[in-house]
Amino acid sequence: MKIVTKYGTMWARNTENIRSIPSVREGGVGVYILFDGSMPLYVGKGNIQYRITDARRSKRRGQLWDRFSWYAVADSEMMHDLEVLVLRILPRYLRALTRQEGHFLGAKRVKEKNSNADAITRRWDKTSQ
Repeated sequence: MKIVTKYGTMWARNTENIRSIPSVREGGVGVYILFDGSMPLYVGKGNIQYRITDARRSKRRGQLWDRFSWYAVADSEMMHDLEVLVLRILPRYLRALTRQEGHFLGAKRVKEKNSNADAITRRWDKTSQ
């Protein structure tokens, strides 16, 4: 099953690019990320073109980003969990403008049995040989 139907990665913030995002009728619903250079600042979901246009005008985040990536999804019911997945993958400091952590809908959290990590040996670490 296909999750992402269309996408754009690290597009420059400008009117022409924002207008090139597919409309809702063309399948432009999904998840987007706003970047300052290569640093992700904000993760959002919904009508991508509208939400990015709105973010451009935002008093809080409007002048803090210069690039964006967007991912249109095949099934809009997956959109929420995809946003949460991206939020949980990125460390908090790499998405400074996103206030929420996100919660998966209907997913059961499985707790780890042992929190002690196995020791690892790296090839370049000569002291561990």
